[in-house]
Amino acid sequence: MFDFIRNHQMNIMLILTAICMLMAFMLLITRFLPKRRKWILIVLELIAAGLIGFDRLTYIYNGDNSSFGYVMTRLSNFLVFSLTSGIVLCFNYYLEDLLASQKIRVHFKRLTVVKIATIVEILLVVINLFTGGYYSFTEKNVYFRGSFFLICYIVPVVCPIIQLSVILKYRKSFSRFIYMAMFIYIVVPIVVGIIQIFTYGLSIVNMAIVMSSITMYFFTYLDINDEVIRAHNLELFSLKAEQRMMKDLFGQTAEAFTKAVEECDAKSKGKAKKAADIARKIAEESGKSKDECEEVYYAALLHKVASDEVLNGIKDYPYLAETARYCKDRYDGKDNKSGLVGDEIPEIARIVAVADAWCFYTEENKERKAIPNVVIREEFLKEAGAKFDPHFSKVMVHLMDIQTFGQISATEDKLETELSCSNYRENVSLGIPVSRNITKISFKSKILKENETEATFSAPSLVIFDSFDKHVYETEKLIESYRYVEYGELWFDGHSISTNARNIEVKVKEKNGSDKWNNPEGLYTIISGRYEDHLKLDLETENKIVSVIIALSDSSKSVYIGLTGENCQLSDIKVEETDKQYGENDIPRISEKVSYIDRIEADIPNIQINSPCGVYTDGIKIKENMTLAFHTMSFPESSFVWHCPSIVLFYSEDGKVGGPGYREYAFIKLDGEDNGSNDYAENHFSMNKKSAFQDWSEWKNFNKAGFDCEIEFQKKDKTVVFHTENYGINIKNTTTILDENNLIYVALTGDQCAITDIRMR
Repeated sequence: MFDFIRNHQMNIMLILTAICMLMAFMLLITRFLPKRRKWILIVLELIAAGLIGFDRLTYIYNGDNSSFGYVMTRLSNFLVFSLTSGIVLCFNYYLEDLLASQKIRVHFKRLTVVKIATIVEILLVVINLFTGGYYSFTEKNVYFRGSFFLICYIVPVVCPIIQLSVILKYRKSFSRFIYMAMFIYIVVPIVVGIIQIFTYGLSIVNMAIVMSSITMYFFTYLDINDEVIRAHNLELFSLKAEQRMMKDLFGQTAEAFTKAVEECDAKSKGKAKKAADIARKIAEESGKSKDECEEVYYAALLHKVASDEVLNGIKDYPYLAETARYCKDRYDGKDNKSGLVGDEIPEIARIVAVADAWCFYTEENKERKAIPNVVIREEFLKEAGAKFDPHFSKVMVHLMDIQTFGQISATEDKLETELSCSNYRENVSLGIPVSRNITKISFKSKILKENETEATFSAPSLVIFDSFDKHVYETEKLIESYRYVEYGELWFDGHSISTNARNIEVKVKEKNGSDKWNNPEGLYTIISGRYEDHLKLDLETENKIVSVIIALSDSSKSVYIGLTGENCQLSDIKVEETDKQYGENDIPRISEKVSYIDRIEADIPNIQINSPCGVYTDGIKIKENMTLAFHTMSFPESSFVWHCPSIVLFYSEDGKVGGPGYREYAFIKLDGEDNGSNDYAENHFSMNKKSAFQDWSEWKNFNKAGFDCEIEFQKKDKTVVFHTENYGINIKNTTTILDENNLIYVALTGDQCAITDIRMR
């Protein structure tokens, strides 16, 4: 390496001189540095340029016996020795300026020592002109080192070490680029200076100093860039904070305005906030950004209390007026005055349309009750792609499925502790569910004092029923809306009325040899439970035990007990569910088991699904090209569009749903619903209605009548393509497995349907 430097030393020096001059010029036009520091760095680069430039001249004129050579040799050597100390002194000023900019006002004795040392060194160089202590020249004008040559290395070696000690002490006060620049600027020349002592004829120290000066320039610019970025980020932060403050102010004003408007109309109070909250949840679930969700929220909030003409005055937020103008447009464009269809309708308006519908469906007032959640769910499924955007309608259904919004009615989960019944069935309690778990119900009953006479009949009774919201209904409209079915009525003396039960069997056991009812007052208990389609009740009073078995229409139905009576006051009503369950042999069967799968079985056993995903077929290994065929039929009393088969793609060690190592990849219902992607698989699902599809009522009838279904599977590596079309509902799904499994199973399940004649080909 030293040979290379020796051979190209002159060219290297010339290049370094030019670079230093260029750096000085670039610093001169820089506007981002403090003025004093800028000029210190300019002087530093000029000194570096002079140092290396005059050092080059010493080599050029060394041994030149001409008069000009005589002068240039002495002048260039004098300036080289002087500028070496000058560059140390200039760096000293730079370091002081940096420390001062960091509010470090301490008097640095070490830096003062460096100043004095450099000045003394320059004076010694001047004295050398007369003594030749550092260097001298022969008669032929050739440079040679003097007896005290090593003394001149004290300043360029020792003084930077002193400066380094100050830098290390206050290193946390400097930026990373400035610290690196100063560290390199000091350490490199020191190391090279030590080497220089043993390498005569090379100016590697001066070249190292100049290269360090150039490095200083680059690191200074990197630091400036960092500062600019920090300032820019700070400005952005301040701007965003200001924008956030303005948004908060807008939000507070919007909410205050909404409340003020709603205060004028008690019926509308809280409706705007409810719609806005739901709209924001839909936007969040759809993956919208925070800002987009806020836009949806305020658009939904304000469109309830202001027209599009009013909101049109808010020029900075045009989406507010757009939402108010288009939120009532149908997605399919039918009867839209705007003429917009599908995605032409502004997206926020499409979200708000779904939120508005949910609010309307769940609204409860004096004129009407809230629509049950299951009916609302079906409405969103049926109107997807017609009245509502199919994507946001699907999101709404998903939010309902995960119970984001809780229950519709405030009284839905609250069982009365007291109940007063003057006329028969004047009041009926909230339904108490009957499940496989044995439940104990108890209450006290007494005659109403205002109706008490010797001839007054008084007795509590039970209504056995099913409805979506656990309430008993009498009017035809509410019976239809809430799918109310009454199975029968029971009295504690053993009387019963069968309405829609397939059969009721009552057995009465007298206590204490008494067969008199005599309007008893006291404690009443009911022990209830069910197994499949049979219900067992044990009604106990002070003198009777009435055992009742009821055969329901099928196993898919829910059943509730409503407490009521005539001329009685029920109090201290308590319900206690136990861990015990009725088994197949605990309830004698009084009607034949309802079965819809009494058909010949094919490759896979038939299944009857009485409740959502209550039964699954065994898993079928999916092959490269495979068709799964079966016959399906929904139960005669099924109510909803999703009462149909479902398909599950999964993996488990034993090939069964829920088995060891179970992982679900896809879940698809034949009505066009899917569960989307998850951690194990990515699903690309599409559903569209072909010309064969008429309406959802006919879809239900189609399912109840029964039909043959074929599902085509194509598998390649870890990708499965699924396709089927039934009654014009065309479904296609592509599942890409994300885990290590290459073995994929398919199983059939559903809700309130029977699947038979299952074949693979």
